[in-house]
Amino acid sequence: VQRFRRRLYASPLLWRAAVLMGPAGFMALLSGWTVTEVGRQPFTAYGLLRTAESASPIATPGVAASLAAFVVVYFIVFGAGFLYLLRLMARRPVAGEAGPPSGVPVRSAGITPMPAVAGAPAPAAGD
Repeated sequence: VQRFRRRLYASPLLWRAAVLMGPAGFMALLSGWTVTEVGRQPFTAYGLLRTAESASPIATPGVAASLAAFVVVYFIVFGAGFLYLLRLMARRPVAGEAGPPSGVPVRSAGITPMPAVAGAPAPAAGD
C-alpha cells in the first residue's frame, strides 16, 4: 500500500525492519553450514551404520577445546566485521563530495562503465 502512495522508503517501520534483518544473512550461512555438516553423515542418519561405529575415538577434552577454539575465532572474525560495518554506517558523507556524473549510466555497485567515462578508450574486440 505504501508503495502505491510513494511513501515506501519514508516509512520508519521499513528502516527498522531492514536493520533487524541485517543478521539474517549470517544466520542463513550458519544454518546452511549446519545442514551441510549433518548431511555428511547419511550412513548413520539412515541406520546403515551404527553410531558406535561412526563415532571417532577423540577424547571429550579434545572435542571441547576444538569447539571452544571455533567459537572464539568466529566471535573475533565476525565481531571485527560487525564493528567495521558499524563504523562504515556511522561515517557521514563528505560535505563537498561529488555525486555520480549526470547523464552517464551508473551501475548499482556505483561503478561507471568505462566507455561512458569521458576520454576512455573503447574496449577492444573480444574483451
